[in-house]
Amino acid sequence: MGKNLDVVGLGYCAYDILAIVPRLPGFDDVQMVHLDELVYDGGGPVGTALAAVARLGARAGYLGVLGDDMEGRWLRDLCVQEVVDVSRLRLEAGSGTNRCLLLVHQATGGRAILCQPRVETARLTLDDADRSYIQAARVLHLDGQFLPAAVQAARWAREAGVKVCFDGNHPRSGLEELLPLVDWLVVAEPFPTAYTGRPDLEDAARSLLALGPAAVVVTQGERGCQAWKADDQWQIPACPVQVIDTTGAGDAFHGGFIYGMLQGWEVRRVAAFANAVAALNCRMLGGRRGLPGVEEVAALVSGRD
Repeated sequence: MGKNLDVVGLGYCAYDILAIVPRLPGFDDVQMVHLDELVYDGGGPVGTALAAVARLGARAGYLGVLGDDMEGRWLRDLCVQEVVDVSRLRLEAGSGTNRCLLLVHQATGGRAILCQPRVETARLTLDDADRSYIQAARVLHLDGQFLPAAVQAARWAREAGVKVCFDGNHPRSGLEELLPLVDWLVVAEPFPTAYTGRPDLEDAARSLLALGPAAVVVTQGERGCQAWKADDQWQIPACPVQVIDTTGAGDAFHGGFIYGMLQGWEVRRVAAFANAVAALNCRMLGGRRGLPGVEEVAALVSGRD
């Protein structure tokens, strides 16, 4: 499978514990807060995006490091269940696996997130087999985890004509090397103004376009998303669904976006499709448990036309 992939993802993958709660407990609160539901799921921007694109029917593979521990082995097995190739995944003793605890507000689907980062950003060192793995794919998807390796991977992708997609949620050191190598810059709403220092979103997005990507897309939650190309701009509304949990919605959006671009669709159609993937994923507790198939997404999109 590793030689015939549509998408290779290099980045964050986490073991998530999620619970629905009526309210957040206070420290030393004498009144116990009862959980409505508790689940375990895979998380992380790249890890969830790969699961999303695989659920839609594309061939995906994960390149990264997880601990050789209970959580790391569980996440590896989950990738296999999701039909995500793990031939370039490293399970390393002593590395540790990122763990997150998410409390989801019962009334709104909003979240409080506690994370325990255990994998060091320099832990992943790429080799010639990784280079071949990346250059045989059609898309490389990154999120800034393992940033030195991500920059190297993006350079290899550029050499081979592989498109590079980047999920940006906040500025970090080293992005000045990575962003000029990105073809599809799909970021959370705070990112453009925070990274560029320009307070106007339109101005900030245009500044990011000047770095070289063919498209800049800003996800905006319940307001949908905005997309820019050099010669055009769109505001694409969100798809209404009954929200249980917004965890993984942005990551699912990336999976839908990559899938649509692989089909050769124009950016506005791709963004509308990705909005639908993100919305449908909000119907269940967990970042991946509600990921839809392509027919379900198409039905939601066509119902809005």
